Amino acid sequence: MLDHFATHLRAPDKSEKTIANYCADLRLFSRWFEQTNNEPMTPQVVTPIDLREYRAHLLNVRRLAPASINRKLAALRVFLAWARDKGLIESNPAEGIKGVRKQELAPRWLEKKEQYALLRAVQRGGKVRDIAVIIMLLHTGLRVSEFCALAPADLEISERRGELTVRGKGGKVRTVPLNAEARKVLWAWLEVRPADGPPTLFVGQRGDPLSPRAVQRIMAKYARLANLEDVSPHTLRHSFGKNLVNAGVTLEKVAMLMGHESLDTTRIYIVPSQNDLANAVERLAG
Repeated sequence: MLDHFATHLRAPDKSEKTIANYCADLRLFSRWFEQTNNEPMTPQVVTPIDLREYRAHLLNVRRLAPASINRKLAALRVFLAWARDKGLIESNPAEGIKGVRKQELAPRWLEKKEQYALLRAVQRGGKVRDIAVIIMLLHTGLRVSEFCALAPADLEISERRGELTVRGKGGKVRTVPLNAEARKVLWAWLEVRPADGPPTLFVGQRGDPLSPRAVQRIMAKYARLANLEDVSPHTLRHSFGKNLVNAGVTLEKVAMLMGHESLDTTRIYIVPSQNDLANAVERLAG
């Protein structure tokens, strides 16, 4: 039966690795089924309760990760759907079996001491432009594509206030205010920005528009100097969102500033990070 099933999987051009994994997962279930029920596993004798018990076995006895469990359940779901389509069974007993929910994890953002280390690294040895790039990303939360697309006409700035007109996903436009720190580095950059530069606000090494790849290289350089790992422009966007939430800003305002269409997207910034959980537990020892 597995040979026929494997042939079926090859028809939609599934990789040999995927097919091998599916077959291995089915053999594993078959062995568990026979040991548990004292009868051979066939599609006709598999019931929803068998699948729920198997899921519990994988979780509590085998101690597998949610992703591994869900992959094995997916293999069973596909196998039993094939058996139904072949007329071997009337309905798929796996259709109502849900996977194991993985604990929602917060995205990678920089803790305050990491932000300090990154800012210190760029302010110690960075060019005016590099300082402006990192501080602007950290204080505006722009996507790197939005940042690189900024034009001088998108900037309104004075000594006491400033704002950016940002063209985001789907052609949507939003206004992002500039705080005193962002205005300060922008003024410094505008003083040295080439007058005959490209139509973008930020300029690359060769006088061309600053590209997302160039911004990533800038981030990597100063993250390395600050002894930080896994830092990207999007890390600074997440840090901006987390900083706002920590400062007591409502999710509605955070969503508007970051250009989120749904508050569900913004809610990631109220999910505790591993560091938040560690700090919570440490309070018990105080």
